[in-house]
Amino acid sequence: MLVKEWTIHLSNKAFRRTLLIVPGLFIAYSSVTQQLSNYVEARKGIRLNDVLLTAFPSYDFSLPIFVLLYSSLVLLILTHLHKPKVIMKLIQMHFLVAVVRQICILLVALEPPAGIIVLRDVFLENTVYPHNTPLTKDLFFSGHVASIWIYFLCAQHRYLKFTFFVATLGMAFMILSMRVHYTYDVLGAFFFTTLIYFSPTRVRPYFNKVKAQLVFSKIKLREN
Repeated sequence: MLVKEWTIHLSNKAFRRTLLIVPGLFIAYSSVTQQLSNYVEARKGIRLNDVLLTAFPSYDFSLPIFVLLYSSLVLLILTHLHKPKVIMKLIQMHFLVAVVRQICILLVALEPPAGIIVLRDVFLENTVYPHNTPLTKDLFFSGHVASIWIYFLCAQHRYLKFTFFVATLGMAFMILSMRVHYTYDVLGAFFFTTLIYFSPTRVRPYFNKVKAQLVFSKIKLREN
């Protein structure tokens, strides 16, 4: 079934083209963000007064965060390998959320919360993050929380939905405990990720309507 599903989808030119283009765009994005991150770290931002952060214990959860993030990704992929559309949606969501997040970071200049414990991620530090210094000002919004929430939104099975929902709450708790983000960053991750995920279902009917009107107009012109 797995091979059959992928064979069917790969025979579709649009699907095949997207599968090739999006990872390429991700590589290009990664090279750009390394330079942008150096700029973000160097600029002066504002430190927010986040009273809710004091309710969280201060502890270094770097290793549990790393394990939770990448084990969740592997779990989603392994349980949906027979669903090419889900895998494609996962790739597209990661790219779109990353781009929107980078725009938000550039627009909202913030200083890290007081008492921040620097989050270390071996994978990110060797891909999208600059190699010479840890990032502390890529704040609004939380990429780690957004990633787990992507898995929740993409998951097709109820037990996985529940698993990723709990994992998202756990990720938010650990991120806030490390003071890596403000609570606003975590809430922003939920908002923007959900908005990006459901936007196509709202926008597509509009474009289909416009397309139909253009086709109808062309037919009318030919008749005249």
